[in-house]
Amino acid sequence: MQAQILLTLSVGSLKALVKSGEVALVDIPAFAMREFDLRGLNVPASMFAGSPIEIFDQLRDNADKAGCPVLILVEEQPLLFAFETDEQRDATLERINRLAIAANRLGCNALSVSCEAPADDEDAFELTIDGIKDAIGKIDQFDLNLLIAPTKGLTDDPDKLTDLIKRVGGFRIGSFPSFGHAETSSDPKETLRKLAPYAGGIEATITGRKKGLALDEAIDSILSVGYLNTLAINFQGSKNPVDGIRTARRSLAEALGQLEEEDLEALLEEEFPETTGSESEGDDSETSTGADTDTDTDTDADTDADTGTDNGKEEELDPSEVDSDEVDAQLDDVDVDDVDVEDDEPKTESDLSEDS
Repeated sequence: MQAQILLTLSVGSLKALVKSGEVALVDIPAFAMREFDLRGLNVPASMFAGSPIEIFDQLRDNADKAGCPVLILVEEQPLLFAFETDEQRDATLERINRLAIAANRLGCNALSVSCEAPADDEDAFELTIDGIKDAIGKIDQFDLNLLIAPTKGLTDDPDKLTDLIKRVGGFRIGSFPSFGHAETSSDPKETLRKLAPYAGGIEATITGRKKGLALDEAIDSILSVGYLNTLAINFQGSKNPVDGIRTARRSLAEALGQLEEEDLEALLEEEFPETTGSESEGDDSETSTGADTDTDTDTDADTDADTGTDNGKEEELDPSEVDSDEVDAQLDDVDVDDVDVEDDEPKTESDLSEDS
């Protein structure tokens, strides 16, 4: 029986290829469809750093043509929502506004963020609830959902995160769990079962290692609570990302009962161009999850690819690679006059200018 989950791609999986110039960011929608038959994208905000402003429109146009839309814009750096000063509030909401404008221009339906807050501080918990409500009010005009990705601190505990989502309330708030985060918890399968019912998307963190939470176990966990949304492959291994994504695509299709389609089977059996293999060595700084000798570097890896991180650490983002000032400057250049705000009573240009 097929599980009706849409398999998509986290564009960060191809960061090494984009950085080397082998694949242009704007060409990824067609690349994802052609090479993997993946029909949607999650894009890290940091990947727009240093790019011309026209890239937002070009990426959206190419995504529409390829039938592979940009679904979620992902802010990797945790944001402070537990405002204690007006300056803190203004800084976070300004960042949220910039991200929302960019997400709207890309055609996204959601913006993913994480919360900077201590784990056991009830005052910070209450302030974070209020701050997230303010953020939702800021992005509501763009018809976007706000997805909270678990991270170290307040939202690391799935019970705390679900409680926060319930307290914020409304249909604009959700979770954005990942297999990688679940692997760092004391009970990975239970963590996924708790967060999946609130998820506006889930990322399947793929490291290529043989140990950790198996993909079929992770899939069973989210299906057991009725999850039927998107599942994005987020490859973080050290081998060729194209081969890694291909292996993960097959494993997920098998786990979901989607390999019955002959066209998909043929696609996954095709050989990929040799030019994509140049990143198979020396790219640990881009995709490594911290594995040493246990890292699977064989490009013909077993289809039972596993998820997880070593030593209980999640490294979905290397903060040293993200120039937040450069990303801020890039998002600040988005022309708000061109933003298509889907709302019955859209704000005026002067209102948008004041917000941004």
